[in-house]
Amino acid sequence: MKISRRTLLGTGLGAAGLAAGITLAPGLRVALGPKGPGGVSGRDILVVVFLRFGADGLTLVAPSEDSDYRDSRPTIAVPATGDNAGLHIGAMGGLPFFFHPALAELKPLYDAGQLAVVHAAGLPTNTRSHFESQDMMERGVVEGDGPQKGGWLARHLMARSLMLPDLGVVASAADVQASLHGYANAVAVPDVTQFNVTGGDFNLNVIEALNAGPEAHAMGVRATVGMVRAVREKLAKITDAYTTTTYPGGEFSTAMRSVANLIKMNAGLEVATVDFGGWDHHYKMNQYLPGHAQQLAKTLAAFWADMEGHRDRITVVTMTEFGRRLEENTAGGTDHGAASFMLALGGAVKGGQIYGSWPGLRPADLREGDLRITTDVRQVLAEILAKRRGEATVASVFPTLKYAPLGLVG
Repeated sequence: MKISRRTLLGTGLGAAGLAAGITLAPGLRVALGPKGPGGVSGRDILVVVFLRFGADGLTLVAPSEDSDYRDSRPTIAVPATGDNAGLHIGAMGGLPFFFHPALAELKPLYDAGQLAVVHAAGLPTNTRSHFESQDMMERGVVEGDGPQKGGWLARHLMARSLMLPDLGVVASAADVQASLHGYANAVAVPDVTQFNVTGGDFNLNVIEALNAGPEAHAMGVRATVGMVRAVREKLAKITDAYTTTTYPGGEFSTAMRSVANLIKMNAGLEVATVDFGGWDHHYKMNQYLPGHAQQLAKTLAAFWADMEGHRDRITVVTMTEFGRRLEENTAGGTDHGAASFMLALGGAVKGGQIYGSWPGLRPADLREGDLRITTDVRQVLAEILAKRRGEATVASVFPTLKYAPLGLVG
C-alpha cells in the first residue's frame, strides 16, 4: 500500500512533529527527551487530583450542627439527622462534621484510617477568579511571591534531579497541567488503554520503517515507538483476574483507572495529575452536586480497591482552587468563596481524622462572607513531598512557605 504524505502528516510526524515529539492518539504526546532508569524508587507514587471550579467544602464536609451554617443555607445545608442526613466523621474544634451522603463510599476508608480530611484549607490569595486561583495553586505561589519557574510539581522533580522513565510523570488528561510545566518528560495520557500513535499499529510500523536511519531524530522516534510497544505489551499482560474492580462511568473514573493500570504495569510511575471539573455549582446545588460527589467517592473507592498490594507506596491528595460562600444564593447554589477542604488517601496517611483549625462561621469569623483559610494548601503538599517523596529542600518547591507539617502522613 502506498502511504501518502497526507497520511503521514496525519500521524503528527511531519518535520516539526519529529523535532518536538510524537503525537499519539488522541491527545497523547511523548517528548523525545532524556530518559532515566525505571524500577521502584522507594518514593511514594503521588496522585494529585484537582477538583476544578470550586468544590464546596461546606457541603462535602459539612458542619451540620452549626446554627450559623443552617441559617445561612436554609435549602442546601446538609442535615445531621433525618432524610438525606450526612455521615458523621468526627469533630473539629468541638464541632461535629459530616460527609455529604453522596460520599458514602469514602466513609469506610475514613473509618479504616486510610483517608483524612483537611478543612478550612486553601491558597491565601485575594482573587475569586477560577483561572487566576487555579494558576497560582498549580504554580504554588500567592500574590507578591515574585516569579517562580514552572509548576510546584515540576520544581520538586527538578530539585531532586529526578529524570524518570518515559511514564514516570503522567498527566491523566488531554494536556499536561500547569503544576508539571517545566518538567520536560511529563507525558499527557488520558487513558493508557488507548496509548498508541494516531492510526494505530499500522501507522506505528510505518513510522518505525521510515525512521530506520542513524540520524538522531530517527533514533529518538524509534525509541518512542519502542516505548509505545512496551506499554501496550505490559497492558496486555494485566490479566482479567488482576482487573476485577468495577469503576463508575465518567472521565474522572477513566483517568483514575488509567493511573491504576500504569501502577500495576510497573511502568515507573511516580507522579500523576488528574483533573475532575464541573464543581461550579451556582445553580440548584441540591440537584447537581450529588452526582459529582458520588462519582468522586465511587471512583476513589474503586481506585483504592484496585490498588490492593500497592497501597503502601501511594498517596492521593485532592485540592480545589477555592470553596464557596457560606450564604446560599437565590438560585439554590453558592458563589465563589475562600476556604474549602482537601482529602488525603494513602498507606501512610494518618486517617480517620480532620486536620487543621476551624475558624468558625459567625459573621466576625468570616472573611468577607467566606469561610476563612486556616491551612495553606501548600503545607499539606509540602508535608507529603518531604515525608513520602524524600523532598529535603521544601524551599526549592515553595520558596516563601514556612514549613509547618500537620502530622498528616508518617
